Amino acid sequence: MSVSAKLDDNSPPAAFMDQERERLHRQMLSSVSHDLKTPLASIIGSLEIYERMNDRLSDEQRQSLITVALHEAYRLDNFVTNILDMAKLENGLVRLRQETFMVGGLLEDCFTRLDHRLKGSEVRLETPAELVQITTDATLLARAICLLLDNAVKYGGAPPLILIAFGEERGKEGFIRVTDNGPGIPEAHMEAIFSKYTRFARGDQQNAGTGLGLAICREIMRLLHGGITAENGTQGGAVFTLHFPLAMA
Repeated sequence: MSVSAKLDDNSPPAAFMDQERERLHRQMLSSVSHDLKTPLASIIGSLEIYERMNDRLSDEQRQSLITVALHEAYRLDNFVTNILDMAKLENGLVRLRQETFMVGGLLEDCFTRLDHRLKGSEVRLETPAELVQITTDATLLARAICLLLDNAVKYGGAPPLILIAFGEERGKEGFIRVTDNGPGIPEAHMEAIFSKYTRFARGDQQNAGTGLGLAICREIMRLLHGGITAENGTQGGAVFTLHFPLAMA
């Protein structure tokens, strides 16, 4: 038997592969369509009420409608950014820019950047005794951290409690750990949560999602020669840990 014949025998039928790609494509389009239309519908609905009933609304009601529209606009902007980021990562369009910085300072920048998203959440930062300095792409690492913070708000408790720890391991590797107070991750979904084709909902439609955030995190950490792991905390909640070299080669 020839080598080519062996390869053909062990390879999935072309028709099956085409069907699987088409299925994943439809699934992704369905998820993206939902996650784009849901916040857009809220924005349009809030602004339509504001415009049509303006003279009959109290100041408090007007402010509430504007707040809802702004919140959903942030949400829509975040999702579009995720789509663009995923496209850049998949097409190799991201170029690393190394710089040396302190992890604590980078985290504070992330908190400032996500101030609107973290409102109503309690964030506790566990500062290590030693200062952690690394050399890597600060912009990409900050993006991964922000995505984990957003995930903790989305799937955390009511109100969300986010615990953040960072430090060094064996003097060669750094870590940033984000723990939420939500229901945790079903064991069967530990790997699937990092797939961009996965969609989970936690009862209400607002917290449904395509999984793009965690998929982007994994791709970013791969570029930074690190990784990301997920587990359930001993006292509940999901725990995500970013692992990265203290200095990229």
